[in-house]
Amino acid sequence: MNDADKVYKQILDHVLHLLDHKLPVEMVAASLMAIAQRLYRTHLTKKDYKRIMKVAYEINIEPYDIKKGTLH
Repeated sequence: MNDADKVYKQILDHVLHLLDHKLPVEMVAASLMAIAQRLYRTHLTKKDYKRIMKVAYEINIEPYDIKKGTLH
């Protein structure tokens, strides 16, 4: 497992833990988005930040299949 996969798994595990404690999905998601945007804004040029936000807005993301009982 590479570093990116490890980070993703650790964060997903923590998110699932938060959701198991009945926190609202929207609150958890908004927190993740805010953290991501601040990290991008801190470490990217203004031009690159705008480009990545454009990609994030335009990309077609498939929702989790919650019928499976988990998000992964």
